[in-house]
Amino acid sequence: MGQQENYRVLQLCSSSAVSGAERHVFNLSTILRQRGHFVQGVTPLSGWLPNAYLVEEIPNHSMGMRGAGWWRTVGYCMKQVRLNKLNVIHTHLTRAAYIGNMVGTLTRTPIVTSVHIANHDKIYRRLAKRNNKLVAVSDFVRGTLHGRGVPDRYIETVYNGTDLLDYAYADPLITKRALGIQSDHQVIGIVGRVCREKGHLEMVRAMKSIVKDNPNTQLMFVGRLIEQFAEELKDEIRANELDDKITMTGERHDISALLDSMSVSVMPSYIETFGIAALEAMARGKPVVATRVGGLPEVVRDQQTGILVDLQVDEIAGAVSYLLNNETIRNEMGARGKQMVADHFTNERMVDKFESVYSRCVSGA
Repeated sequence: MGQQENYRVLQLCSSSAVSGAERHVFNLSTILRQRGHFVQGVTPLSGWLPNAYLVEEIPNHSMGMRGAGWWRTVGYCMKQVRLNKLNVIHTHLTRAAYIGNMVGTLTRTPIVTSVHIANHDKIYRRLAKRNNKLVAVSDFVRGTLHGRGVPDRYIETVYNGTDLLDYAYADPLITKRALGIQSDHQVIGIVGRVCREKGHLEMVRAMKSIVKDNPNTQLMFVGRLIEQFAEELKDEIRANELDDKITMTGERHDISALLDSMSVSVMPSYIETFGIAALEAMARGKPVVATRVGGLPEVVRDQQTGILVDLQVDEIAGAVSYLLNNETIRNEMGARGKQMVADHFTNERMVDKFESVYSRCVSGA
């Protein structure tokens, strides 16, 4: 196979929000187009993804995918397959998987289904047929699919990539000043939506212990605050007397600059199917303290690019304090993480893998 063969791909995603899956779809679509492949997007009516497609001038059609819109989307996709001679239908998220299954079955077009979460829906077992492939974002997700009865021959693992290696370095002092953080403070950061599942409560509790040994520290939460979680988080911060030790940035688009201002990135998650935030931190040369759950151990190498812990407040606090107090080890871990991303987790490498998957689907190999 190679880049000499051009694919004509329908990228069908049933969410338009700005999170890991949608960013993955956009990055994949952009690089495929740069390599000469034809890409046609189909997305829900509004949101970040269709706007991003518009900016990059990637053909895309936005439409409702619920109720009667489900059938209209099936009809539209079937028409696009025939008009544009598409030879791969690539679906993302469960609703798109159902639509793609219908379109692929009726048009006899191979279906590639990216599985971004540990999903137990029966559609994934149904898709394991003909030349179709299910693409897991980690071996953890691959194992989940296999455990739900999907034969291993239909499953591929393709890790997400990142382009954060490519961004210019941002002066931490400027970032700290803009956020009202003192210049001599070390920043500990969590990047991702602010919710219970990402371990923000545990991190607040750990911070109470961290500041006893490291008073010149600031905890930064980068991401959208889930409304239902706001009061609980506020109460926890107040109970631990940390109101002046926590900075909440909200949703941001300058992630690389924020990461450059951090000393340590933390992912105290209850579950992660992959851990794109860990990958992004490593790309910026930051060590990562992460829970040993889901796909995180496939990204964060314990004692090499970070420290893996159980979801226990004392373990999180101990690992973070250890890195804050050992600059040489912190820098060595950060450098190894950055090299690991360059070797294994770039967007270009991710697209290489998808081209190989497309080749096997189209050829029936």
